[in-house]
Amino acid sequence: MKFIKNKEMKTNRITYFIIIFYLSFFFTKGFAQQTDSIAVILKAHPSKDRIQLRWVINNPVMWIKSLNTGYTIERYTVKRNDEILPEREMKILTAMPLTAAPLEEWESLAANNNYAAVLAQALYGEEFEVSGFNANSINDVVDRSDALQQRYSFALYAADMCFEAACLAGWGYEDKDVRQGEYYLYRVIPTGLYALGDSIQYGFAYTSLDEYYELPRPFDVVAQFGDKSVQLLWNTSLYQRTFTAYQVEKSEDDQRFEPVGMPHTPLDDNDYTLFLDSLAENDKMYYYRVRGLTIFGEISEPSDTVSGKGTESMKMNPFITRTVTLENGGAEISWDFDSTAVHLIRSFDLLRADEEPGPYKTVISDIPVEKRTIIYENLKPVNYFKVAANGINGEQTLSFAALVMPVDSIPPDAPRNLKAEIDTLGIIHLKWDANKESDMNGYKVYRGNRKGEELISLVKDIITENSFTDTVNLLNLNTHVYYAIKALDEHYNQSEFSEILEVEKPLKVKPSSPVFSRFESESDGISLWWIPSPDEIVASYNLSRREENGTEQKILKTFTASEPVTTYKDTETEEGRVYIYTLTAKSKWGIESDPSPEYRVAALASESKRIIKDFKAKIDSEKQNILLTWKQVEKDKIRTWRFYRSENDVPLSLWKEIPAEENSITDDFPLLVGNKYNYMIIAIMTDGGISIPEKLTINY
Repeated sequence: MKFIKNKEMKTNRITYFIIIFYLSFFFTKGFAQQTDSIAVILKAHPSKDRIQLRWVINNPVMWIKSLNTGYTIERYTVKRNDEILPEREMKILTAMPLTAAPLEEWESLAANNNYAAVLAQALYGEEFEVSGFNANSINDVVDRSDALQQRYSFALYAADMCFEAACLAGWGYEDKDVRQGEYYLYRVIPTGLYALGDSIQYGFAYTSLDEYYELPRPFDVVAQFGDKSVQLLWNTSLYQRTFTAYQVEKSEDDQRFEPVGMPHTPLDDNDYTLFLDSLAENDKMYYYRVRGLTIFGEISEPSDTVSGKGTESMKMNPFITRTVTLENGGAEISWDFDSTAVHLIRSFDLLRADEEPGPYKTVISDIPVEKRTIIYENLKPVNYFKVAANGINGEQTLSFAALVMPVDSIPPDAPRNLKAEIDTLGIIHLKWDANKESDMNGYKVYRGNRKGEELISLVKDIITENSFTDTVNLLNLNTHVYYAIKALDEHYNQSEFSEILEVEKPLKVKPSSPVFSRFESESDGISLWWIPSPDEIVASYNLSRREENGTEQKILKTFTASEPVTTYKDTETEEGRVYIYTLTAKSKWGIESDPSPEYRVAALASESKRIIKDFKAKIDSEKQNILLTWKQVEKDKIRTWRFYRSENDVPLSLWKEIPAEENSITDDFPLLVGNKYNYMIIAIMTDGGISIPEKLTINY
């Protein structure tokens, strides 16, 4: 993949970074793990004075489409000072859909930030080149699909590592108009993709400044110093949802710390991550600490400092990779050792202690060099194990300690017979059959707002009763909530989920408004087309009409949402008159949406003429635009020109209206090679009539 055209950036540095990233990416966890359906994945993070948003669409094809259409952010204030608002307060945070910033705005950041440079390259770089196959072969199709997946993967990872670059790409936003005591529901909508016929779930996130918390410090950092080397190990399992990567810092005086290389991303699902560094010399004190990095550009306070000196010794240490407790009260302990140093050791020992600092006692000695797994019987309540490598010259190296605690591994049965009752205030009373196990500790209640999404625990502590009361918001657009229960015993073994219970909400929220997409004015009436509301709660639509200077609103037709109707022909029109149409959606609970934007249409007059001549288009490949030109007759009778536009097979919709004296217009929207662009021009006459439309289609 070639770097951005005509930009003098440090391509050697970027190329090195891409190679390193490519080798490691498939062992890391991405921001947007794919679900069964196409969706916008949204994360919200409250800081002290703002709320930060990050999102991405979990499908490469939809992602590439969204680069042109962008995203719209809606915010709903649903709670203030511990009170749920009787009416939602809705605000659109983006006056225009968020799209990637122009290439010129990336140069300063990309010149100093590897991740921003990679993201800019993924967005604006040339196409991945594929050679060796016929353009019509199936292999070419596969290669192009792989290239899109790689570009998508690079972009997501780089955005996770640099929040400022994510914002430039149109995948991040900071809401600074927020207040303490208020709770917000954010909705990120992939603008325009519904109009293209794509079914995509919106991104939702609910948060408040009140939920701000200081980032935790990485902990349990351990350093093992060897011959001009050090191995750092720290716990990452507790922060998988908090930190994307970690920055290791190094000092020679315990005062001035400098980063060691690029941020380190854990490559697997182990509880601990390992980091290796080289030392310039032995017998000199070195100091290390670790900071956590988030996808919102935050960096945590450093961990406790660990220090030590390199010593001339057997260089390799065993590393405990896995511990498994057994039903008979024992434990299976596995470890690894560098194969290139096996010739330096004569055996392994297993050591045990009651506390992590020790003292440790050898419990199994002289384990053969080729063995990497051992079983230890009769565990105590708390056990710390180390593996020792015994060198042929009397040296001994130790692994880091591993904690093993015997537990009851048999979970309780899943709760049964879960039932719910909901009232008109959104209060839900849950009840289920109590478990009969003798070591029962309690239950956890889980809830989801959409079918198929991950259920989230509603309680921090275990509840002991087999009932629970919850309150749901009736002013948002999800029609159902989903509940499940888990049982926990005294050893905190968790049961499987109970059967998921679906509860329908008596919503009080207005559905989203439908939108007109195009019209055709003909001699026998006016045909209208529209885009229905995307909300599942809609039960019916009302199509209304009034005359331009009239006040009487007439309902022309009522459609049920179950009918796949998105067009209607109004045959009760009079030639030359101007009519104003509106559409409203009504929910199944009788709540009506705001009217759609008014749609002003003039009925075709019988004396309509062909006013427009020589309607032509010229493609300017260098400027990447299309110039439309035409000639007109009876110019003094024309009030304005009205233009309609669409891409490919999408219906025409109103684009622009320009003065009568103009005879050209330029389409400088982002144009894609291979697309069809459709245009229609109509003259609006000074007497209120309209001309015969002229249409044109261009293959770009």
